[in-house]
Amino acid sequence: MMQSVWKKAAAVAAMCACSAWATGPEVTNVQASQRADDSKLVDIYYDLADGDADLCSVWARVSDDDGASWTVPAQTFTGDVGPDIPPGPGKAIIWDAGADIPGKLGNIKIRVYADDGNGMANMVLVLAGGFPYQNTMPHTYVAGFWIDKYEVTNLRYCEFLNAADPAGDHWDSNMEITKTGTTYAVDMGYQNYPVRWVSWYDTTAFADWVSLRTGSNYRLPTEQEWEKAAAWDPVEEHYYTYGFHSDAIDCSQCNFKPDDYCVGDTTEVGSYPGCSFYGCYDMSGNLWEWTSSPGSGGNRILRGGHWDDSAYNCRCVSRNSRTPSDRNDHIGFRLVLDLE
Repeated sequence: MMQSVWKKAAAVAAMCACSAWATGPEVTNVQASQRADDSKLVDIYYDLADGDADLCSVWARVSDDDGASWTVPAQTFTGDVGPDIPPGPGKAIIWDAGADIPGKLGNIKIRVYADDGNGMANMVLVLAGGFPYQNTMPHTYVAGFWIDKYEVTNLRYCEFLNAADPAGDHWDSNMEITKTGTTYAVDMGYQNYPVRWVSWYDTTAFADWVSLRTGSNYRLPTEQEWEKAAAWDPVEEHYYTYGFHSDAIDCSQCNFKPDDYCVGDTTEVGSYPGCSFYGCYDMSGNLWEWTSSPGSGGNRILRGGHWDDSAYNCRCVSRNSRTPSDRNDHIGFRLVLDLE
């Protein structure tokens, strides 16, 4: 039997409440204890409050060095954890410590976190764990991260241009963003369309600007992170063919090109009702998305397909690559953020 001594977990408030009128979630009264039997299960209890009564994403981190770091590979959680947890008292999580750290002895601390999705980038949580990358076994382990719910819009990108790019190094005249002198404005009606005509270098510059502004490390996703957020349902343990939680595709579900165009151009982000298990929209179709992963010959990998692509290219397993300097009308991006 594991002889660990389980300390009370530290409570941590939300990471991403930045609207002046928003009241972020608060985690309190966290308690954790190992069961006295041989199950090696740990019961974690907490209270969750949110001033706006929003559903929250909840996750836990584990430390085996008295809180100096939180890198214990804990991923087997059930109960009131993951997306769409309603606020309230008496929340309960069960951690299978025997599965995650078999034979581990010592002093363990547990933290419980919550976020209500009201952050600047409107991100969703992807918990740590394995998944069948490229729909093949064995599972590939991916650490937990946040990912943009939507592709970066013209409105968000225009804010970056006005704040950090007076020379226009990261602007293209084909964008739905007009440059007048050193000032940029989104073309009327295109605020919530995904920005395109962005190179890989443009997207990393945007990520660096967001990181500097927020003090957190925003970046492009790896293709493994992107694919897990798009395809994997850890509850059903099912790898979905398309990034809207489906193994079938038609024009009611995403923006692509079957025999004829569904739309013939981009659509506003989140225009289609379906999303991935984790809550990401437009992971199939609309625009290919840059990742941080290198391809051959110095290229960078793109994922997701676009509005002028076949169903085959919109599958979650489909991969493409371009030179980092390439800009065109079918490439956009979204960002991720490490949990810590």
